[in-house]
Amino acid sequence: MQIKGVVVGFCALASVMLSAPVSASVDSRYTPKVIVLTAFPPEWHAWSTEKSYQVKKMMITGLIRPLICDTHRVCVTETGEGEINAAVSVASIIKDTQLDLRKTIFVRSGIAGGVDQADSPLGSVYINDWVISWAFGHHYLSDKKALAWAPPGCNDYAKDFEHPTDCANYAQNGMENLAYRINPRLLSLAEKAAQTVKLENDSAAISLDDKFHLQKQPRVLVGATITGDDFWIGKQDQEIAQKIVKLYTQGTGHYTNTAMEDLGDIAALSRFGLANHYLSIRGISDIDVPPPGETEESIWAKGDLYAGELAEKNAVLVTKAVIQEILATKD
Repeated sequence: MQIKGVVVGFCALASVMLSAPVSASVDSRYTPKVIVLTAFPPEWHAWSTEKSYQVKKMMITGLIRPLICDTHRVCVTETGEGEINAAVSVASIIKDTQLDLRKTIFVRSGIAGGVDQADSPLGSVYINDWVISWAFGHHYLSDKKALAWAPPGCNDYAKDFEHPTDCANYAQNGMENLAYRINPRLLSLAEKAAQTVKLENDSAAISLDDKFHLQKQPRVLVGATITGDDFWIGKQDQEIAQKIVKLYTQGTGHYTNTAMEDLGDIAALSRFGLANHYLSIRGISDIDVPPPGETEESIWAKGDLYAGELAEKNAVLVTKAVIQEILATKD
């Protein structure tokens, strides 16, 4: 399985960057300004093949790829796919004694599945305002033999297990990985940066847009991403995703894309007081339901319909624009 803009002053970003815990004797540590997180080889190669990222190469225990950086201290690595790989990789970066991350912004950049919605064509890029858990809770087959979901009990996410309160607030406990709202100041900065980005398009994506009755020009949008390790396709699953996002965000978030790593990223960052240093940027490579006239089984039999190359290309374009805005902001 895998919105326009608000001007943000440099004081706003500075307050984000300086919110992390201060560590003693950090003078000799390397301080990345941005770390781009990719999940698998196509995403990694979109960055690592650029010569500019060969200026510095760091081996970090726990990473499957080195951390490669350019002259502006923008670094890239590959975490591996899925929540666990993402969380382990991000925690490995945070705990590495070579690095001082008090001012670092982490950006997950890659491809995602997209909502079946006319104004969200393939190749569109989402700057996500919420990161939501797909797996937490109870997925089951109803008595009517339909896919169904029920939320976890309040004490599973409340701050006080013995005396849970505020049960409608699923994001209340940063130590539980149900729902994380992206730092509004950082989100606004990213939206502003993406305003002038011209996204690419291609004939293959346009053909798929036709199949799904979608608009045919990719857009930069804002929405909620829902994270899970299982690769699902189907209208019932999409309805469940919509239900989860609406409930977990108390109606403020809207499911728009599905991915596999983002929850692991921000959950790990949260444990170290760095959740406000995170952005999620996703290009839409496929749609989360079969096209009209086809079934879920027919898609699994012949393979999903992808615009992966275009989605990755556009995700990189938006991510680079956001990075430029971060670099231009004095800390």
